[in-house]
Amino acid sequence: MRYWPIAALMILFLGWWVWQHRRDAETIEYRGERIKLSRRYQDWSDYKNDPNNIAAFETARVQKLVMEAPIAHSFSNRLDMFRASQEIAFPGYGSGSGEGREPDGSELVALTHEIPRAEKDRYILFRGRNGHYEFLDDFVERQFGVFGIREEGGVYIYSLQDGREAFRRPMRAAK
Repeated sequence: MRYWPIAALMILFLGWWVWQHRRDAETIEYRGERIKLSRRYQDWSDYKNDPNNIAAFETARVQKLVMEAPIAHSFSNRLDMFRASQEIAFPGYGSGSGEGREPDGSELVALTHEIPRAEKDRYILFRGRNGHYEFLDDFVERQFGVFGIREEGGVYIYSLQDGREAFRRPMRAAK
């Protein structure tokens, strides 16, 4: 009988663990928020390949979280910039980058993050000089699969992998 309190605690702990595990299988964490999924997933591949993986009532909230996730405006190296950018990516959704060299030796780097169920990406543009990266622009545009970017006549020209122009975006005034 003296083991009864220990057994009771073990049963309580096991019950808590099962409840916690079940809850986690039906939600996903993003930037400190719990997002309800449309169903319970047994496998990561099933989740990421399901276009309806987020509960419908969560769609607007998730889109807003991805579009408004903050990012620093300056990085001392390329790796830190990419790490910070990955914190914006919603689990299981696409991210990418496009880049280009400018005549002055600087590089332009456009980081992209898929906005769930929006058929749009969030684009964040940086200019790199001497290994240091400074923020230039942050906007939402249709998904294009941008591969390159260049500056020309006061606009940034985003291009596809085959070199064709995807879209243009006016340069923003420095803040």
